[in-house]
Amino acid sequence: MTASTWMMAIVDAIAIAMLGAVLWRLRRDPEAGWDAREHRLGEIFDRIRVLIAQSEGIARDLDASLAAHATRLRALLDEARRATDDAPAAGGDDVVARVRRLAAAAVPIDEIARRVDMPAAEVRVLVALHGARNAATKSAQARATTVRQ
Repeated sequence: MTASTWMMAIVDAIAIAMLGAVLWRLRRDPEAGWDAREHRLGEIFDRIRVLIAQSEGIARDLDASLAAHATRLRALLDEARRATDDAPAAGGDDVVARVRRLAAAAVPIDEIARRVDMPAAEVRVLVALHGARNAATKSAQARATTVRQ
């Protein structure tokens, strides 16, 4: 026997082994596996449809709740505007006067902000404006006294 004969026998044996492997794999019904997968996919799609329906219902409930909150907030805003319009305008001036009195008493800015319930930055602005106004008034008085003399 020559080498080509042995090679042919080996190739034939490999072909028979591969054919046996294919037959072994095909002995089970290949459609049964696909049917099971198809059934699982159908269940998954059904669950997804249910979840979508539930999320749409929850979204509608949330939308209604947000609309109710918006209506309530608008009513509160309107009520606050009416209360502000009815309140005397001197209320803001009273806070400014308190800030000026406390600043004149050399109370620290943070303490003034805490007492009048106002941000410290706004208190600094009010104190600075009051200080600038006082400085302008003093310089005007000094010029007036200088001119009189």
